Amino acid sequence: MGRFDKGIQNYTACDLTMTVWFPEDEVKCRWCPFITHYDSIDRDKCFLTQEILYSRDFTGLHCPLKVINNIDSEEMKE
Repeated sequence: MGRFDKGIQNYTACDLTMTVWFPEDEVKCRWCPFITHYDSIDRDKCFLTQEILYSRDFTGLHCPLKVINNIDSEEMKE
């Protein structure tokens, strides 16, 4: 007998907060660490949303990343 054989009564939602850095305001899939290339379909895919990406020069329609700040390279060294 499995733990959920009688169904699931509720779910617990969790959020993930993480910072992803993009160079020079280039917030595009091209620079994102979550992009994966699949040779079998010759396309890129977002690891986070599982969305197939038709161009690396934009962000996917379902991209969960939101711009929160812009920091110059000198501030990054501190």
